[in-house]
This record gives sequence, C-alpha cells and structure tokens, in this order.
Amino acid sequence: MRIIRSPLSALRSSLLASQAGQSLIELLVAAAVGTIMIIGALTVIAPSLKSNSQANQTQVSNALGKELLDNVRVLAESNWHAIYDLNHGSGNHYYLVTTSTPFSATSGSETVTVATSTFQRYFYVENVNRDAEGSIVASGGTNDPSTQKVSVVFQGPQGQSRTMSVYFTRYLNNVFWQTDWSSGSGQTGPVSSTVNSFASSTNINFSTTSGSIRIDL
Repeated sequence: MRIIRSPLSALRSSLLASQAGQSLIELLVAAAVGTIMIIGALTVIAPSLKSNSQANQTQVSNALGKELLDNVRVLAESNWHAIYDLNHGSGNHYYLVTTSTPFSATSGSETVTVATSTFQRYFYVENVNRDAEGSIVASGGTNDPSTQKVSVVFQGPQGQSRTMSVYFTRYLNNVFWQTDWSSGSGQTGPVSSTVNSFASSTNINFSTTSGSIRIDL
C-alpha cells in the first residue's frame, strides 16, 4: 500500500525539524553566554576575595604589633633597666616572653600563628638625644638616659614589614636604689650607676649599720 503525504504534513515536519535545530542552537548560545558570565564574575570576585584576605592579614599584623608595643611599655614602666640595658640599634632584635610575670626580653624575633597564617614581630631600642632646650634631636645634643625610642617591626604572610615607633620616658622607676655607703665621703660629680660613697658628710655615721646612714645629733 502506498502512503501519500500531503504538502501540509511535509511542511509541518519541516517546521518541527527547524524548530528543534533552532532550540539546540539557542541552548548552545545560552550555555556559552552563561560560561562567559561565570568567567567574568570570577574575574571580578577573585581579586576582591584576595584583597579582603590581605586586608584581614594587615589588621591582624597591626594588632600583633600594637600588642608587642603595649607589652614593652608595661615592661619599661615596671623595670626601666629591662629595656635600657638591652643592646641598642636596629640590628639588635628582641621579643618578649610573656608566659610568666614579670615579662622578660630575649634576642631574636617572635613567630605568631593566627588561624593558618604566620606572622613575625620584634622590637629594638635606641638612645635619645636632646638639645639645650630639651627637644629631641636626630643628631647632636646630649643623651637622655630617661628617654628611649622603642620600635616594633611586624610583618604578615605576604612579607611586607611595618614599623611602629614610640618614645618611652622613665617616670615611675627610681634611678637606682642605694644600699651600701661603706666607702664614705669623697665622691665627686653625678654618677650614672650605683656607687658606695657620697660627696661629703657632717655628723654622719655610716659604719655602724650596713646599708644605712645615721645622722648623729
């Protein structure tokens, strides 16, 4: 038996085939456009995520630097010579051991791990000079043993270091505590360390009791 297809049926079949082909093309175009948009979004988002990560690391690094500076301040206020007697200059690096009280300074730099990031920090001490009017000067002047410049250097995983510098002034500590006067009188001029003598005496008995001076009336 012979089947005869009408022109209308043939046209319908042709249209259906054309629509199927068009739908496939549209699907491919949509997929391509979607891929381009995803790539574009990643191109924009990736630097933003990296920037946020670096900003967070910078904040943590700054906080660690400030923490060390505050701890050095506490140490200086409790014991001035704990920082004054350290080797001076930017080449002499120190960090603080804070696991016991009082704090103590030790040579080297400290490694601090926060989450999965590693940070480094240390401090160094420099002498301070003042001019005749008492102002701090970069060169010349006279050394002020009651003022020290403390600089804290800190860096994050990216390796970029930053520095905080502060002038510390001794205002709570005694210059020194004298307990021995056994050498008697004869000391001339100001002294920068503990000695066991004094300049002159009148009616002073320093030999009967060790570590004291008694005024004889």
